[in-house]
Amino acid sequence: MRPLDGVRVLDFTRVLSGPHATRMLCDLGADVIKVEQPSGDLTRFSSPRVNSNATYFIQQNVGKRNISLDLSNPEAVALVIKLVEKCDVIIENFRPGVMKRMGLDQTTLRAVNPKIIYASITGYGNTGPWTDRRAYAPVVNAEMGLTKHQGDARGGEYANDPFSHGDVYTAVECAAAILAALYQREQTGVGQYIDLSMAQTLLYVNEHVHDALWDQPVSPDAIRSFRPQDYPVLTTKDGVTAVVSGHPAERGTFDYFVAAMQAPELLEDSRFKTVETRLANFKQLMEIIKLWASTVPTVDELENRLAKHKLAMGRLRSVSEVAQTDWAKERNAFVEISDRGTGKVKLPNSPWIFSGSDTSTRGVAKYRGEDNAEVFSELLGLSETQIEDLYQRDILSQRGPSK
Repeated sequence: MRPLDGVRVLDFTRVLSGPHATRMLCDLGADVIKVEQPSGDLTRFSSPRVNSNATYFIQQNVGKRNISLDLSNPEAVALVIKLVEKCDVIIENFRPGVMKRMGLDQTTLRAVNPKIIYASITGYGNTGPWTDRRAYAPVVNAEMGLTKHQGDARGGEYANDPFSHGDVYTAVECAAAILAALYQREQTGVGQYIDLSMAQTLLYVNEHVHDALWDQPVSPDAIRSFRPQDYPVLTTKDGVTAVVSGHPAERGTFDYFVAAMQAPELLEDSRFKTVETRLANFKQLMEIIKLWASTVPTVDELENRLAKHKLAMGRLRSVSEVAQTDWAKERNAFVEISDRGTGKVKLPNSPWIFSGSDTSTRGVAKYRGEDNAEVFSELLGLSETQIEDLYQRDILSQRGPSK
């Protein structure tokens, strides 16, 4: 049994923030029914591709059922409203106002089913002066201070981050909020509306906000908010690069580096006597540490020496290299699912290991509208003739693999 067995989710999301949240719910056991317009989720058109499915789409939508309707048609909207009566959760990530124009806003649907939990993901929220702004992860990353902080840490070289932090962090926060609302509904019997913005999420998960807002003096003998951008990146004699967790100028941590290097003379070096002097001479300190690392025969030996003195390090790997490690194999960190042909697609498995539940990734990624007949017959009792009529009148839509 999975933790969310019996929970049904109607998923109007596309691209990343919503789909990742609903993949989490799906892996946890919910019956997630993805609703796609005939135009299809944008990620269906990305690459790589296999058997008419994009691997990007597969990763975020594996295990979900899929229906496709023309939501500009009032009959399609009426069908969706009937489905709402059979569901526990609705999640959407359209721009503010889109669901209302379709007649699927939270006020309308919660009147149909007061127990429904309706989660809305937007760039800047459904209230406030920025509701109408277009928002994607790179835009929100810039607006909320992440891009500037990253560029400042690299000497003013500003560039967009390759990872869509605004999307995936918001997905995780959204799934957590939905789980909390489901729990509260057990106590009250009533659902609720969750208004979640990517922008506020990026402030919430940014561990350096406290420091950015601090406008009082700070002791010169302290490292502000740990400054992980300063942590050493070292290459050993065997040519392997690793990152060490720990600021070499910090009180205590400096002593750990000195001990690992077996260089006690640095403790008496006037350049490195205090945090303030170590920061003033940080470039020289880093050169000493890097030179030492280059003499260590192997990266394994480097990790052993650092670990003896409370310092953690991790070697620089590609994802494909991670997949080959004993750790990944032992932890089932990756999972192979059908590519809807004769092969397999490798994906990251869900990260949770429950003692009494299966939470691993399951199923396949469906083609658009593939489950129309199953969902509408199972949940609404429509006959084959009725479903065929909906196809004939372009209310339902389907697209399978190309020949």
